[in-house]
Amino acid sequence: MNLFKKIHALVLHYWGRFRFHIHESDNLIINWPNFDKGVLLLIFGALCQVSAIKWYLFSYFSEEDRIWINPDFFLIRIVSVLVTLTIFVVMIAVSFRYKRNRKFRKFISYFSPMFFGGAMIYAGYTIGIYSPATIAGFVNIVLIGLVFYSRKIIYSIAIPALIFTIVISYLTFNGVIRYAPLFSDALTNGEFYHNEFWIGSMAEVYLPILLVSILFFEILLSQWRRRERNIKRMSQTDVLTNVFNRRYIGEQLSALERKKKTAYAVILLDLDHFKLINDQYGHEVGDVVLQRVAAILSATTREQDIVGRFGGEEFILILKEQNLQQAIEIAERCRKIIEQEEIQLETKETLKMSASFGVALSQSTLNKEQTIRLADRALYLAKRQGRNQVRNYLELVTHTPSPIY
Repeated sequence: MNLFKKIHALVLHYWGRFRFHIHESDNLIINWPNFDKGVLLLIFGALCQVSAIKWYLFSYFSEEDRIWINPDFFLIRIVSVLVTLTIFVVMIAVSFRYKRNRKFRKFISYFSPMFFGGAMIYAGYTIGIYSPATIAGFVNIVLIGLVFYSRKIIYSIAIPALIFTIVISYLTFNGVIRYAPLFSDALTNGEFYHNEFWIGSMAEVYLPILLVSILFFEILLSQWRRRERNIKRMSQTDVLTNVFNRRYIGEQLSALERKKKTAYAVILLDLDHFKLINDQYGHEVGDVVLQRVAAILSATTREQDIVGRFGGEEFILILKEQNLQQAIEIAERCRKIIEQEEIQLETKETLKMSASFGVALSQSTLNKEQTIRLADRALYLAKRQGRNQVRNYLELVTHTPSPIY
């Protein structure tokens, strides 16, 4: 029972690592070390052999299909598949045991694709070296290799494989060895293209190669798509606070500006005395403050609103289809939460913070720069009147104009 639990835990451990490398890691499979690619290819090769054994045994013990199998070669084929499967399994186990050995890693890098290709070509030979499955399988293997392996490895393997294929083709063409030795004379001398067993045999040899090809390319494409999404996200977000950056904010404001009918509010906020926090507690604490404020703003606004870092300790909120009163209420809510927030420092001190807010509403006569400028002036008014408060652009007419900084 304990042994079963250990095996189960080991399987779950490696399955978890496999899923992480395939679906979550930013390290594309195409960038994997050749050793890791080789181990993955060994696993696929072993699965192909298991499928082949099942097919051959099922066919041999089927009264309907046995007539199409050459009994003199069947035992040789079963033994060859079992030996091949054993080699795959042993090499997988040894790979995990000696994965840190440099010479062994290099050996597996060459051995895995060579052995996998050889096993598939031999399987093709048993059902006919000129058969569609063999030719298509050979092409697929080369294509997989060219995509995932360096040319040095692929050509060093593909050339011997091609020579092996040519030799077998020559020998079968001249009658030195039997063509498609797995099949009986009843099949090879008949209209095999209309024979269900022949079609099934083609599928048994080629489908595993096709599925491996599709799986490899699907993994590669999904990883590329995820990487592109991550790159796009990184180009749009601020690395420190994980909210949108100024560039993305500009793009979104331009998009809203093009939609003349879509009204929006702009809220600019600036952390009060942030320079003093950096000078007194250090930039690491300052970074924590910025991250905490960004989290508060993201949690307080709606999903369709845009939260961004506008520069330094300044943040911006773009509230879509909100009137001035609603924007002021959201700004006031954010201000109160920030004011109540406490950060526990390693020195056992408690750091409190506050922010000043400026609110402006878009208008058909204003462009995005003018709308931001009004919010900026309202923010300056809030700072000048004592900080930690919300001011809006309509209040500017009742106060002496201030320079824009």
